[in-house]
Amino acid sequence: MVDHVDKRTKLLITGTAGLAFCGVLLETSLNVTFPEMTQYFKTGLGTVQWLTTGYLLVVALTVLAAAWLEHSFTTRALILVSVGIFLGSDLMCILAPCFPVLMAGRLLQGISTGIALPLVFSLIMKKVPLHIQGRYVGSAGMAVALAPSLGPTFGGAVIQALSWRAIFLIVLPIELVFGVIALISVDKESAHVGPFAWIQFLLLGVFLTGLTLGLSTLDVHGPITWLSLFISVLALAAGIWALTRQHARLINIAVFRNRIFTLALILYFLVQFVQIGLTFILPNMAQSVLGETSTVAGLLLLPGSLLSALCQPVTGGYLDGHGLRGLLAAGSIAFFLSALGFLVLSRHLSVALMVLLYACYMVGQACVFNNLLTVGLQHIPAELVPDGNALFNTLQQYSGAASTGVLAAIITGMPKARGIHAGAQAFQFGAVWAFVFVFLIVLGILLVAWFMERSLARQDRDGVQVA
Repeated sequence: MVDHVDKRTKLLITGTAGLAFCGVLLETSLNVTFPEMTQYFKTGLGTVQWLTTGYLLVVALTVLAAAWLEHSFTTRALILVSVGIFLGSDLMCILAPCFPVLMAGRLLQGISTGIALPLVFSLIMKKVPLHIQGRYVGSAGMAVALAPSLGPTFGGAVIQALSWRAIFLIVLPIELVFGVIALISVDKESAHVGPFAWIQFLLLGVFLTGLTLGLSTLDVHGPITWLSLFISVLALAAGIWALTRQHARLINIAVFRNRIFTLALILYFLVQFVQIGLTFILPNMAQSVLGETSTVAGLLLLPGSLLSALCQPVTGGYLDGHGLRGLLAAGSIAFFLSALGFLVLSRHLSVALMVLLYACYMVGQACVFNNLLTVGLQHIPAELVPDGNALFNTLQQYSGAASTGVLAAIITGMPKARGIHAGAQAFQFGAVWAFVFVFLIVLGILLVAWFMERSLARQDRDGVQVA
């Protein structure tokens, strides 16, 4: 078939994908700066990690409202708002005289990325013919998926040569160029602002925020930890009640009636949880324990990222011809071997071993991650696909916030419990327990993958979709 996508549409997709890439790149590019940040701002790792955790939390909350934003505002307006917020917040980060100003800038950047990220895939579904949508989704998905692993490499190289402020400075003109490309390519549209489910949005926002705050303060075991977790549970219960009772719905929970969709969503969250967690642990461990430079710390993730990118087209083709079951098995083996290696060798890790074990995990991610999104959305009715897509995007971002918060709490809290308060020994002791936690999450991944494989096998045997 002939590719009928016109030049303006290609430029529009390229521009919005570039905006999303810039935002996602900054998610993890600051991870390698945390050791320097703690000294510069004279604060602890538990505080500094909120530059990533808080950012991802805001992205997740903004993505929750993506369907309403796209129906209520034109594409041009959304791009203008996204670029405008990003440029303003980036300047705040570059010039930040203190940590609260830097934190505020990062939170505003989360809003910008939360607008741009779902817009990329929405434009592809609207403007690209069905028979070539997979090619465009794959290309955009690869760019966005590579960014979290490329972030530490980029951040490490920049901070080694310049400073952490230069990370924001370098991204600024790139964002501006992609924004101009998108704006000059967008068509004129009309939009009508519809009702927004404010109560549901606020309740789910309280749930995600409370859960993140509670998990990230587990190391102190104070009243704020348990109060945050308690409030988050109440907010979740109230949010579910509102979703089932109110006419205007933020998310249609009917998507959870399909077992394969639900299992795919859970697995998607857990796989991303571990991957973002590793991008947090490994660069910081390389610097704090092994004494490596920020450049080396960032580069150790690059081989795994490139290997994953090379494998993704292959695994996508395998999915089209053979389904997900074989990929689930291959991915599960890679996840287990990687997590077991980190667990057993946690006290003896070198840069070479980190590179090898992370690359092993990324091969597993290439087998299942994007394919879980595809299979999950294929198993729900077409009218529910926007809701399903919003859930996948929200959990993808929130998994990073939860992962960074929990692992930072473990790394800082476990040494304190044993009376180890500073230095390489403290970080290594905390990292050992972080790898124990990662291994337990991977066991959860294997369990969910087993349930999903059984459901897919039953579907193949009976010839009908499993509800």
